[in-house]
Amino acid sequence: MVIHRSRRGIAVMLVGVLLLSVVPALPAAADSTVQPVPFSQSWSDTGLITKDDDWSGVPGITGYRGDNLTATTGTDPQTVLVDNLVTDVNANQTDPSTFLTGGVTEFELDDPVVALAGSTTARAPYITLALDTTGESSINVSYNLRDIDASSRNSVQQFALQYRVGDSGTYTNLPAGYVECHAARCSGRPTHRRRPCDHDRRARPGRVGRCR
Repeated sequence: MVIHRSRRGIAVMLVGVLLLSVVPALPAAADSTVQPVPFSQSWSDTGLITKDDDWSGVPGITGYRGDNLTATTGTDPQTVLVDNLVTDVNANQTDPSTFLTGGVTEFELDDPVVALAGSTTARAPYITLALDTTGESSINVSYNLRDIDASSRNSVQQFALQYRVGDSGTYTNLPAGYVECHAARCSGRPTHRRRPCDHDRRARPGRVGRCR
């Protein structure tokens, strides 16, 4: 699952049950263990991520900065189907209204979350989740999109859900997973999607994304 976010504006996060993709060779600061289904992640345990750019405490999930994946702002994230493997997470942050660094960020709030924010460098940040769907005929994906930025930096944010089977190659976009968030309209918004899955094959999510 991948998440891309726009350069400026609200910080949206992915919470809850994550997707279904195979992540390419993960860096040392990540745990590449493929997760069985059913699978869920609420981000309530703030001890999972304790250091910048280190996902080793979160098996099967990795965030990436998405450098150079788009050339302009407002790019439709459904068209961003390739990887940029710069591992990224800004750990232990507490104020999404004042933290301006782009990329993937862990916010230790009353309801902890992992958020995406675009920037000049982090053109299309995203999160991937590796799932073993062997023997499964379909996968249901559910997650909440929330606006946690209480500042005046409001803008339309776009998200896409993608997947692929295998450790490399392009992702396949799921049009039904596309979401546009408009400030308060995004808060607590549940998203539920089903992805057909080839029987007896291992699948891992593309991305849920928010693009610029």
